[in-house]
Amino acid sequence: MNVKQSLKHIAALSVSLAALSSSVGCRGWQSDSPPVHLNWNMDTQEKGKAYRKSDFFPDGRMMRTPPAGTVAQGYLHDDDHRSLGLIDGKAATSLPDIGDAQVAVKRGQERFNIYCAPCHGGAGDGNGTINSRLMVKAPSFHDARLKEMPVGQIYQAILNGVNGGNMPPYRHQIQEDDRWNVTLYVRALQKSKDPSVTLGGQVVAAAAADASLEQKGEVLFKTKTCNACHSIDGTRLVGPTWKGLYGSKEKTDKGEVVVDDAYLTESILKPMDKVTVGYPPAMPQVALTDEEVQQLIAYIKSLK
Repeated sequence: MNVKQSLKHIAALSVSLAALSSSVGCRGWQSDSPPVHLNWNMDTQEKGKAYRKSDFFPDGRMMRTPPAGTVAQGYLHDDDHRSLGLIDGKAATSLPDIGDAQVAVKRGQERFNIYCAPCHGGAGDGNGTINSRLMVKAPSFHDARLKEMPVGQIYQAILNGVNGGNMPPYRHQIQEDDRWNVTLYVRALQKSKDPSVTLGGQVVAAAAADASLEQKGEVLFKTKTCNACHSIDGTRLVGPTWKGLYGSKEKTDKGEVVVDDAYLTESILKPMDKVTVGYPPAMPQVALTDEEVQQLIAYIKSLK
């Protein structure tokens, strides 16, 4: 076989392979035939799923009532300390085993910001956005009464709500372990302003130190509803984005300014003194402590 014949054979073979691959390997073609399914039983086997009809049980329901006398795993609640916050019928003065304290505090902070901060404030000082509208105010966790309150009683307030107040029970929204995580975070907030607050010694000290100025500023950004008008990703909203704001030059109705600590402090406390060009004079005056202003500025600085 000469070279010319070899080339013809190779060309013919290439065409045949291309035709074969196009007939069996292409996706997107329509066909009235069912797809080839080599192992039906793995994907179509009978299985129990909630709310699905069942041909196995006489009543036709897949979901079953637990057998009498049984308790689902994790729902026995045989430890009153962990489940009710009680030891010998009295409010516990200590935490149950919560595992890694740092993990617990971070998880507690997350749950606190979702469920507690709107009324109690991000710093636990009672300055939450909703609190100003309530007839019965949510208290500050920094009040002497609450700093002396046993941790089991704080847990019970989350579990059962507070009689005579506006606080409903959060037993369904906040699960058992998270109630203790939130309780620990409340103690950490108290410890951050009053070093005499004790609970687990070094555990609380470490938890309080764990929240940096930036983290506290991020909490305020949400709880004081700054996020309703200012984005952190460059998106244009009612007010200027905070992304890359620090150190930039802004045109205001009083002239160009450099965004530094002094300008941000003025803008937060007296928002109408200098209004950024191109944005409406819509920012309300928000009551903030000097410490909270510094926390917000630290957070703005971090948004490069």
